Amino acid sequence: MEIGCNTVAFRKYSLDFALARIAAAGYQYVEVEANLKWCPHVDPWQDDPLQFKTKIQEYGFIGVSAIGSHRELITSQEGVRDIAQALEWCHAAGVPVVLTGEGRMPDDMTKPEALGILKDRLAHLAEVAGLNQVVLALEDHGSLTLTPDGLPEILALVQSEWLGVNFDTANIHRGDYVGTDRGGYEWKLGAKTSYSETELLRKVVNRVRHTHIKDVIGRDAVSLGEGEIDILGCIQILRAGGYRGVLSYETEGMQSPEESQQMIVASRKYLLAALGSHA
Repeated sequence: MEIGCNTVAFRKYSLDFALARIAAAGYQYVEVEANLKWCPHVDPWQDDPLQFKTKIQEYGFIGVSAIGSHRELITSQEGVRDIAQALEWCHAAGVPVVLTGEGRMPDDMTKPEALGILKDRLAHLAEVAGLNQVVLALEDHGSLTLTPDGLPEILALVQSEWLGVNFDTANIHRGDYVGTDRGGYEWKLGAKTSYSETELLRKVVNRVRHTHIKDVIGRDAVSLGEGEIDILGCIQILRAGGYRGVLSYETEGMQSPEESQQMIVASRKYLLAALGSHA
């Protein structure tokens, strides 16, 4: 497994600021956010993918592990268009994975209705993903996927090698996520539930294509090994399942740059020890 870091740690600052900080911490892989007002480090509708690719190389990274482009797919057709554009953009930029979630299910919508909408939309997006040879990785990042059976149910809707999982180690534990659309961003669910991160991971490990390695206390992200998440247990499951992708350290960027820098440095050190590496 490889070690990476998400630019969301410095979401209040420019992409160059984030890349410089993450490179200085010793990371060789970086995940970049395309999340509107939450973290607009790239915009697949506006930015030149080749210039982006050059920028990443100039900072010395081996590569970009993924572009995070979360949208409210259940309720927003515009979000579907955004993800399709992100898949095409990533093909040109040499990025192998686009991350998203299903979003919040409205109170007046039934689960079968939500799954029906997702089936159609994910079938379309999986086709776009295949044409561009970029994996669309669904995260536990919504009303359905923050339950033990939701993510497996959604994955079963569409049979495609281009539809996989971005496993977030913390979201299902804390029972909430930050939802983004063009109106802004907000915590969506209010931490009403909490389930086992290892239980969910065991169910989907064979579909994992990218990982958000995150630790939390309550809702708040902390350095790896300092919170409530069974990080070592998740790594063990991933290893046993044959996962060889990137473990991308993620926070929500609530801290000062100095605090965030300390967190990403400490978390990289933790992961190197956990993986038995001295790189």
